[in-house]
Amino acid sequence: MSESAWIEAVSRLWPEAEVSRSPRGRRPGPATAGDEVREFVYLPDARRARLLLPLGTPRAAGTALRRYSHDLGVRARLGRGLLSAAVRTGLPQRFLPDRMRVRASHPAGESVEHRLSEILGRRVVVSVSIGNARANRKPVLQAITPSGESLAFVKVGDTDVARELIRAEAAALEELAVLRPPGIRVPRMIRHESWRGLELLVMSALPTGVRRLRPSGAVPVAAMSGLSAVAAEVRTLAGSPFLDRLRRVPAEIGDPSAAARLEALLDHLAERYGDLELRFGAWHGDWTPWNMAWRRDAVNLWDWERFARDVPAGFDLLHYTLQQFRPTTSWTADLVWSDGVLAALEPFGVGERAARATLALYLTELYARYVIAGQGSIGEPLRPQADALLDLLDRSRPRM
Repeated sequence: MSESAWIEAVSRLWPEAEVSRSPRGRRPGPATAGDEVREFVYLPDARRARLLLPLGTPRAAGTALRRYSHDLGVRARLGRGLLSAAVRTGLPQRFLPDRMRVRASHPAGESVEHRLSEILGRRVVVSVSIGNARANRKPVLQAITPSGESLAFVKVGDTDVARELIRAEAAALEELAVLRPPGIRVPRMIRHESWRGLELLVMSALPTGVRRLRPSGAVPVAAMSGLSAVAAEVRTLAGSPFLDRLRRVPAEIGDPSAAARLEALLDHLAERYGDLELRFGAWHGDWTPWNMAWRRDAVNLWDWERFARDVPAGFDLLHYTLQQFRPTTSWTADLVWSDGVLAALEPFGVGERAARATLALYLTELYARYVIAGQGSIGEPLRPQADALLDLLDRSRPRM
């Protein structure tokens, strides 16, 4: 992501402020009456930036680095912990080369930090991450007190796609607060609102620890099964809302050739498995090692924007297994239809036919997600993955 894109994103969070590159080693100029000056440092640098750390609040900056997911190995955890401890001293921030300056001369209350301080009832500063170029990219903020207490994570909808996903996640968090899936801790929604043309979703911060409490290969199968079971129902595929929804996707695809190929695939699946009874339930929609962390005997699980009901049981487990073979464009039929991937569904008690049906339906669901998100200029990064998945599905028909 270019430095200009970072500056553009931060400009939306500090409306009407002057956002610019801050030369290394130069102190901010004197602020005039009513001005507010904030500085951030790029980590690791502006060219490869993944995170903006707030300058001048070393404890908050250190906390922003203490985020650990299940996919981080021991060396990465140790390195991140040491960097966090060093940043808390304030010294490394003096030598990080690339910085961003925000100079605001408007009344207080017009920055995202002011708004979050009002919502949370305490003064906060934010770190900012954005992620790689993709259709669902959005700024994610961590709201932290100057003393280093993490209060919330905030997703910011600054595109139509991001706004839609944030609304979906807000609805999911409300539903999950009632369903309370066993073995899973879900962020609590603190506030969902429109602010200055942006969609804000403020959620409680789930704690993660530097120590790995489970081996890297541990998969939270029981928690996945528990989530599926909160909305469990047995249906034939032909009579399921899931297949009805997939049947509507070809009409939403702008490419007539791709739409026809998907329609033919759905006809094949309906003919092959229409009479098959499957267990349907809820799924997270993007359950991966980097979206979770073990906390004692439960799983802290975030990023619920793809949560849905009425999907075949086992989708989360297939997603967790296959998404570790990144990128999606590298998937082959031999990899996807290997005995190991099919065997991953054994904890859900499905036979071979049901396992093959579930895998075929998961790949189709994933293609439907990518092809819809890949339309328009903002979706261009997803198009190769959508095309690769459709080719893979066509090649996989003999194995279904």
